[in-house]
Amino acid sequence: MKLWPFGKQVQELSRELILELSRTFGVASQDAAEMRYVSKRGRLGTGQVNRVFIFNPAVLSAAELASASFETLTALNKGLLFTGHIMKGHEASKGNLVVLYDKRAT
Repeated sequence: MKLWPFGKQVQELSRELILELSRTFGVASQDAAEMRYVSKRGRLGTGQVNRVFIFNPAVLSAAELASASFETLTALNKGLLFTGHIMKGHEASKGNLVVLYDKRAT
């Protein structure tokens, strides 16, 4: 069953993103379940990261959702909730480093 009219680039939030939203911003897991994100590989300093753009898909039109990608959503700047990045953890660490910034309207 296809719930969203967009391609593979738009994803449901991963467990680590949901945990970070809960821990840092107090977002309830049921609220996080409604959010979606797109990512793009990038660099931060000397390390590789996945840049993330977490958004509310309910505020976008069907056409906007159909063409959703990191570039189109960041240019559109509509429905933006959080931005940030995920950096792969060291071999000895148990997880990735997730850094998010709150972009919700206050």
